[in-house]
Amino acid sequence: MTVFAIIASRGAPQSFRSGRNRWLRVVREGAIAAVASDRAGRSSPTAVNLRRYDRLLQELAERFPAILPVRFGTRMAEDELRSVLTSRRAALARALAHVRKRAQMTVRIVGRHAPREPRHTAVPLTGRAYLRSRARAAAAARVVPGFEPVRKAVARWVRDERVEHRAGVSSVYHLVPRSSADAYRHAAQTSAASSGLTAIVSGPWPPYAFAAFE
Repeated sequence: MTVFAIIASRGAPQSFRSGRNRWLRVVREGAIAAVASDRAGRSSPTAVNLRRYDRLLQELAERFPAILPVRFGTRMAEDELRSVLTSRRAALARALAHVRKRAQMTVRIVGRHAPREPRHTAVPLTGRAYLRSRARAAAAARVVPGFEPVRKAVARWVRDERVEHRAGVSSVYHLVPRSSADAYRHAAQTSAASSGLTAIVSGPWPPYAFAAFE
């Protein structure tokens, strides 16, 4: 079966029809469940299929108060899926509580150079040194040149943050209350414009960057 998302099982139906007229099953293991389809076949990651996947995840986010998106194209036998839900029940429950009634907003920064990681790093000799090196690396990863005014402008809504640097583009993912998405977008766009920052603000999205199930 193809697995699309992890949800809380309470109040979820046994099955339901999606907006694209596809029947979806809810596979339960205690308080945790997965939304899946029994339809056979694999989907290639084309632009069309990825857009269909996103539309389905958007629909699930509107239907359920908390979802954890599953990586596109994930297929499992039902007994394997139930085993994963059982073994990771506590971690998935915490992750669902974290994203409950929250959505992802994405800010992409173009034209600024992201910080480069050093090519050669000495191996820490102690546990304390290792933890300090990890903390420095995490702090460095959050550095986006010119972004701090935007970060301050939206701080009141942000419940979590992820930062990714790739191919000259810095992507900042923020987890915010679903009800605050419009206010966040306005504040982010206004702050970026006043700071002379080229930024593309999008969302609300399902919490792709904050999912704990792949």
